[in-house]
Amino acid sequence: MTKQYCISDLSDQYRYVLTPNVRTVDPNDEHLTKQEIAVLQKWNKQENKLLTIEQVVYLLHHDNMVPLWINMTIYESRRHLTIIDLFCSRRLRGEQDLMHKPVVPPFHMLVPMPPEYEEGVRFDINWKKERFGQRWPAMWLKRIKNVFLKS
Repeated sequence: MTKQYCISDLSDQYRYVLTPNVRTVDPNDEHLTKQEIAVLQKWNKQENKLLTIEQVVYLLHHDNMVPLWINMTIYESRRHLTIIDLFCSRRLRGEQDLMHKPVVPPFHMLVPMPPEYEEGVRFDINWKKERFGQRWPAMWLKRIKNVFLKS
């Protein structure tokens, strides 16, 4: 689906970024179980790490339960690597609780469209990463270097 909308080349080599819908636990919020809080802590330790499919399965599957929903989008397209963001519910459910009525599957494949998207015009899938400064280490190093060169 992304190939239909994007000009970016997508590699067949994949890594995954695991992003919970919220990284913190409000002490007054009682809707997360102790197990879900423990799982969230494991996920938070993996923040910004590129994970293999085996690591993702290990992090998502707990006692025959998985996140209530997962939205999957291409996070970044590199020359030899496609990075997929798994934006997950912190709540875990068993198979019997995963399908909502009317039937809505718990896993959604999405294409993040730029705000200025025009129907039928293909775009660079890296737009979000570039726009919101996700390339900050390289950008800031370049700025610092320029300051010292001008001094």
